[in-house]
Amino acid sequence: MKDRRARIDRALLRVPVAGEPEPGSIMIPRRVGPRLIDFSTLALPQDVSRALADAFWNQVDVRAEETILGYWHGIKTFARFVAETKAVGGLDDVDSLMLTRYIEWLNRQVGEDGTPLRTATRACSFYTLKTLLRWLQRCRPHLLGEIVFPQRVFPGKEAAKRRRPPLPPQAVRSILRACNAEISEVRARREQGRNALAAARASGEHSVKTLGGLLLYFEQQHGGIAPPALALESRVRQASDALGGYRAIEPCVYPRPESLFPYYLAVLIHTAGNPEAMARLSLDCLQPVPLLDDRELLVWSKGRAGRLQQRAFRKTETFEPPALVREVTQWTQRLRSHAAPAHRNRLFIAKGHLGVRPFSPKLLKTLRGAFITRHDLPRFTLNGLRSSVLTAFYRASGNLRQVKEIANHAHISTTEGYVRGAEVENQHRVRVAALQSAFLGHLEAARTHSGDADPAAPQHPSPSVPPGTAVSMFGFSCKDPLAGIAPGTRPGEICSHFLGCFTCPNAIITPEPASIARLLKARDHLRVASAYLHPARWETIYAPLLKILEEDILTRFSAGELEGATPLCRSLPPIPELR
Repeated sequence: MKDRRARIDRALLRVPVAGEPEPGSIMIPRRVGPRLIDFSTLALPQDVSRALADAFWNQVDVRAEETILGYWHGIKTFARFVAETKAVGGLDDVDSLMLTRYIEWLNRQVGEDGTPLRTATRACSFYTLKTLLRWLQRCRPHLLGEIVFPQRVFPGKEAAKRRRPPLPPQAVRSILRACNAEISEVRARREQGRNALAAARASGEHSVKTLGGLLLYFEQQHGGIAPPALALESRVRQASDALGGYRAIEPCVYPRPESLFPYYLAVLIHTAGNPEAMARLSLDCLQPVPLLDDRELLVWSKGRAGRLQQRAFRKTETFEPPALVREVTQWTQRLRSHAAPAHRNRLFIAKGHLGVRPFSPKLLKTLRGAFITRHDLPRFTLNGLRSSVLTAFYRASGNLRQVKEIANHAHISTTEGYVRGAEVENQHRVRVAALQSAFLGHLEAARTHSGDADPAAPQHPSPSVPPGTAVSMFGFSCKDPLAGIAPGTRPGEICSHFLGCFTCPNAIITPEPASIARLLKARDHLRVASAYLHPARWETIYAPLLKILEEDILTRFSAGELEGATPLCRSLPPIPELR
């Protein structure tokens, strides 16, 4: 019998268990943006520090950089709690009782000025720990026992956030005008640089004392990217200073942070987007709109949203996002190979004193302050621009659902939180008062007309109805709105459908283009109303009217008559909003 072959050691071929970190890898310090994250510096038990590091580093790929840095701040707060209270000696002490003690400890903390921490600050520290512990429960179930997380620990945390009042529309427009002015200056400077470089190439100029000669020198000697000023020859440095320095020369061929900022700010205002999401726009953010050749979609992702955000803009407008994105894409092309691989697909990258980098929150804050100073603008924050633009849209339209679509919100309650303010609340009170006054007036009129007369007896025509032809809401004349033809009305009473019904037998509809145009405008108005009216009210009152209009009335006219009446719709007066 042959000897059995010795077993081959396949240790090098073993595959680690799915989801388990490699030994020691999660404790290695790593850099997130400008911050070095090192869990070994925390005053935490080793097993607790290792578990939190495991949960923390598994959030990096699915959270925004600012969120990750906020998590790190929350972990440091928890480490300070452990160091002060000695409440955690290991993972066995991480339970519901420990969370209760942590909440009580947070409620006792004060800021540098001696005042208690804001509700939102305490909530952020607690929910950071809660998020990481929940991840450990799902992905490392053997580490923790059963934990019951308290609910509604910090009620009203959203209302407690200090939100600045939105800027007035005039201030937002002044910021946008300043952006457009700087963009025009940059375009003129780039055109000047292109012409000067082309002239230097054609003449073979070798002098660096002119703009074209200096740009040609950078192209031939440094690949088109200006090196650090201290690395230049003295003659080249002197020529550069004489022409205005790098801040004036570099934007001719690629952007500097201050020259790219107005493009970013204009896109931020047009989209009413989140500052972090706009700073992370990618090169492929433009998409065509089906069936609309004159428009393009700007598409971007937001860390907290589960779907892509988008807005449609005109392609032909030189200061709207599609034109700005195409211009920035071409302008930054030379810098792509000099950026880190992870940043090469970013739209907004620029060359500063630290090299080619995308916009960071700290850099945006610096650029914003300089922009405000240059144009003597009112103080504003990038986050505040979103609520200011959305509030301006709401003031103009009064339609919260339309603003919700502009903001790309999933729930209308989120939109309502953005547009809430003293001025909007005052407008709401005025509207409610007007509606209540109209309703009470209707009741008073009905009581005055009824009096002590016999309900069955015909009533005299109301003096409020003027003699002659009456015109309904949709612009159609009626032979006699007091004829009592509508169901539920009697002769002498004003028709209950007079303000909106164009399907009454008394309605006068002629085949004239103006009359057909009113029908088409009424159809479009009803279709729009179906998107914002309550479904039950729509199905009960207005859906039957739209069905009659589309399937009975409009089908009586030829295609030529409908086509000839369509251009007249724009000249008709607007139809009151349906409610």
